[in-house]
Amino acid sequence: MAFSRRQALIEIDVLAAMALGLDLNELCLVYRIHFPILRENEADTWYDQNGRIVFTNSKGLTGVGFTRPEWYEIKDKPSGTFSRIVLDDTMPGGPVERTITYTAPFDRCDREKDYEVVWAEFERRFAG
Repeated sequence: MAFSRRQALIEIDVLAAMALGLDLNELCLVYRIHFPILRENEADTWYDQNGRIVFTNSKGLTGVGFTRPEWYEIKDKPSGTFSRIVLDDTMPGGPVERTITYTAPFDRCDREKDYEVVWAEFERRFAG
């Protein structure tokens, strides 16, 4: 799922920073200064309860999740499931229609807070 992939990337960032001798503040500074597009995309990427991207403004993920008008209709729902049909052309045999169901409530992530959590966990694991 998209959320699991994102979590793995957070952990790789933290491990790389630690290996390079950076501290947490320096890692966050690098993120803020050198990755403005990533920051913008993360600020408007929302996940469902199963880790699927339900909406994103990322230009690299066109067709993922709902369109902005559809998103505005469901984004504040406290619960429920919401489906959309997509044309999946990733397998041999031609395109097939596939239904993707998203489960509310929806949430977005904060990379810097996630860096803090992962950093603390790795410090705990690697202490000694």
